[in-house]
Amino acid sequence: MSQKPLVLYEKKPEDHVAIITLNRDEARNAFNVAMLQEFYEALKKANDDRDVWVVVITGAGKAFSSGGDAKEFLANVEAGKYYEIEKFNRFNLDIWRFMEKMRKPIIAAVNGHCNIETIQAVDLVVASDKAKFGLPETGLGIMPGAGITVRLPRVVSKYWVKYLLFTGEWISPEEGYRLGFVNMVVPHEQLMEKTMELVRKITRNAPLAVGTTKVAVNLGSEMPIDEGTEYQLKENLLLFYTDDLKEGIRAFFYEKRQPKFQGK
Repeated sequence: MSQKPLVLYEKKPEDHVAIITLNRDEARNAFNVAMLQEFYEALKKANDDRDVWVVVITGAGKAFSSGGDAKEFLANVEAGKYYEIEKFNRFNLDIWRFMEKMRKPIIAAVNGHCNIETIQAVDLVVASDKAKFGLPETGLGIMPGAGITVRLPRVVSKYWVKYLLFTGEWISPEEGYRLGFVNMVVPHEQLMEKTMELVRKITRNAPLAVGTTKVAVNLGSEMPIDEGTEYQLKENLLLFYTDDLKEGIRAFFYEKRQPKFQGK
C-alpha cells in the first residue's frame, strides 16, 4: 500500500497559484523529518515554476500546524540522538530562509490551531475565525526554536512576545490581528474563498515587481538604512529591463486597459 503524502500540492494555473496543504491531520500537522522534507520539495517546486506567482499554505483537518513533532523529538532524546534534533532544527532554519528569499508572496490560510513558529516566514496571514495561535513549547520543557525568538520581536512588541513565550497561552485570531501578525480574520467556511480573493488582488500586478518588492522588504529592511536603500535601488533598476514594465506603462497610460503581465 502506498504511503499517504504528508504534503499535498495543487496548482491552479488560471490563478497563478500553488496551494500547499499540510496533510498530517492525525498529528495536527506536526512537522516530523519526513513531512519537513516534503514541504521543502513543494516549496522548491512552486519556486521553480514561472507560472506560479503566489503560494498558499494551509492545513488539512482541524489544525494548521502544531509545530515540530514532539513524539519524534522525545524518541530522539530517549535514544540519545541529539544530533538528529539539531539536524532537524537547522533544516527548519534553512527552509524559513528559503521562504523569505523566494520572489513569490506566500500566504498562510490558517484553518485551526497554529504554532506561530510555522508562519514566521510567510508574507501574509489570513485566519479563520476558528483559528488559534500560540507558542506552547515552554510547557514541554523546551524553548521555541527555528528563529521565532528573533523574527517575532521584529513584528510584535517584545513584551507581548515574552508573554506568548512565557505563558504558552493560545490566543484568538482577533488578538493576532491586533498584535500585527494576522492580516485578516474571516468566517471559517470562507477561508479559502477569501484567501483566493487576496491571491487575485496580488496576481493582477506584475509578478516580477511583486517578488522584487518582497525581497526588498525582507532583506533590505534588515540592513543599515544606507545599505538597504542602495539594495532597493539596485533591485528596482532591474525591473526597467522587463517586458512587464513596458506592458504596464502601455496599458495604463496609452491604452487605458488592464495590463496582461507575463512575468518576463
